[in-house]
Amino acid sequence: MDRRFSGIRFTKVQHKLNEEWFDWLSDPVPIPYLKNKELRIHLEFDDDELDRFQQEIDLTVKNTLQLNDTHRKQTKAHLFAYYKDIALIVGEEDIEDMPPLRTDEKIFNYIDLKRLTIGRGSVAGNFYANFSGSCKWDIEHGVSISFQRGEELAMVSSIDHICNSDAYADKDQDQYIYIGSNIKTTPVER
Repeated sequence: MDRRFSGIRFTKVQHKLNEEWFDWLSDPVPIPYLKNKELRIHLEFDDDELDRFQQEIDLTVKNTLQLNDTHRKQTKAHLFAYYKDIALIVGEEDIEDMPPLRTDEKIFNYIDLKRLTIGRGSVAGNFYANFSGSCKWDIEHGVSISFQRGEELAMVSSIDHICNSDAYADKDQDQYIYIGSNIKTTPVER
């Protein structure tokens, strides 16, 4: 069974571990935000939701494929805040897999985004594109980067949620991009 969103084919694939669970996955797609690295896009919707939210999903996929270097630059300060927050907790000298960083210039060299998911927040009901993967400064938790509607940076986190309002069960937390133990960041004025 196939579906198309923003011209991309998604196929319903049976989950390997559970015969009753299915994933909607795209073919590998070059992602400009990731310097054209190819990823399969995961849709976090059941069949009924795909029909009900078709326009919102289509728009989020379309916008996500238009994310570019400008969006990467906007993300850097928030990734750097996450790095600095962890460095404050464990000490920069104890982050073994990377050198200490003084600026956000090379922060993307220390992350590996491996998954792209399109989903809907349960608290506010907004649609998001969520990139997730590993980062050298927090090997245990990794990194998650979300864009509301696939266009506006909404969250940088180690938390495995699609947005801050879902992570903290509080809509007010969506005013922040990164929420750490010592540091919080807000959107940068354009």
